[in-house]
Amino acid sequence: MSTEQTQAIFENVYRGRQSALHHLAYMRTAKVLLAMDALLRAGVELRASRVLDYGFGAGTFFRHCPREASLFGVETDRQTVREVEAMLRDRGFENMDLRPIDISDWERHPLLQKQYDVILCSHVLEHMDRPVDLLSALGRCMAPGGKLVCLVPINEIVMNPHHVQTVDRAAVEGWTREAGMVLYDYRESDHTFYPFQPLFAHDSGWRHRVARGVSLGFGLLSAGVGREVWLRMSSFLGRALGLKPCQAVFVLTDASVSDDSDLRNDQEPLS
Repeated sequence: MSTEQTQAIFENVYRGRQSALHHLAYMRTAKVLLAMDALLRAGVELRASRVLDYGFGAGTFFRHCPREASLFGVETDRQTVREVEAMLRDRGFENMDLRPIDISDWERHPLLQKQYDVILCSHVLEHMDRPVDLLSALGRCMAPGGKLVCLVPINEIVMNPHHVQTVDRAAVEGWTREAGMVLYDYRESDHTFYPFQPLFAHDSGWRHRVARGVSLGFGLLSAGVGREVWLRMSSFLGRALGLKPCQAVFVLTDASVSDDSDLRNDQEPLS
């Protein structure tokens, strides 16, 4: 399946889904938890930073950014872009530049001609025929000392039909080398979600409905206990039960300012 076909599946998936409960769904918040933890580990301060979210979905990550940050982002659906803009304005964000993107002509998008302190690319690479091309393009957008944070699914029990890449650490390291970047940090997490992963490989039917309920339940639980407690608890329980991690988060830096001797690959989040 081509990139265009894969992305078309998600054209309307976030439309009209901007309520607090929608944003609490674990399929959204889990990505934010891991991204924020990776930024903490990398010593990144989002306040007053220029932040690009490439494929921002429902805009949940933006909701967790400080209002002093300048927010940039692209998504495929124009209506979703408008709705996320409205949501952010209602929450007091003023500095934003969110735009629709044509996947068939993505490399020439105006926002890929700017520079950013932080770039987030969450659950996009596995949909691309050539992930290295996107990593290279985003790498050219990093300001000096900037960080590129990527999230990808791993250990899929049932392969999501929209994914064209099977991702593991070896794949990430290969993409990083080919893109001419440095793997600053790599961590696998989200063990407790592993048994439920097959439910989320379906776009409709009873499995899809159950998946939505599971996502909300996990989201409420993780929000209730907080980021640090949830990540530690998930890792501990997962390992105790012999569960595999479901997501990997990794941070890339410019090869001109880093070296791979600094790689942080411990499996526990920082406190």
